[in-house]
Amino acid sequence: MFTFRTPTLDDVDWITEACQDPEILRWTLVPRPYTTDHARSFVADHAGEIIAWAIFEDGDSRGVGMLGVHHIVDGVASIGYWIAPWARRRGAATAAVKFACQELTTWEAVQIVSASIAKTNTASRSVATRAGLQLTRTDATETCPDGENQVPQVVFTRSLRAN
Repeated sequence: MFTFRTPTLDDVDWITEACQDPEILRWTLVPRPYTTDHARSFVADHAGEIIAWAIFEDGDSRGVGMLGVHHIVDGVASIGYWIAPWARRRGAATAAVKFACQELTTWEAVQIVSASIAKTNTASRSVATRAGLQLTRTDATETCPDGENQVPQVVFTRSLRAN
């Protein structure tokens, strides 16, 4: 079972540790190198995210990941997530995406949840599918990071409102 809350200064150490991970650096836009000051700044202002949630596994005081809403445009909320290496393959990412969908149903401005994922990021693509999002397009003109390279993105969406 996973819980979600706003990150606090108590989370700085594990966020800093997690953001040293080669996979998080590969697939996200976190600063390189990632320092404690970056984590403190993220806790203070969410690095421009509309909202960010720290992900916790029940019984563990050290967080296991982050979930955020990047922006909302024309009723579409763009989300992103990462999971620390010590917590992978336990369902945290899928739980986080499901949580985002549930939470965002209460936001009047949001009709659709969207996740833009590097075409080569098979793990995150699987998470989106398991969480009930559907592949809606591949966009070669828009890219996502894959290490030092930019690769085409795929976009997964889920409608939050009955048509």
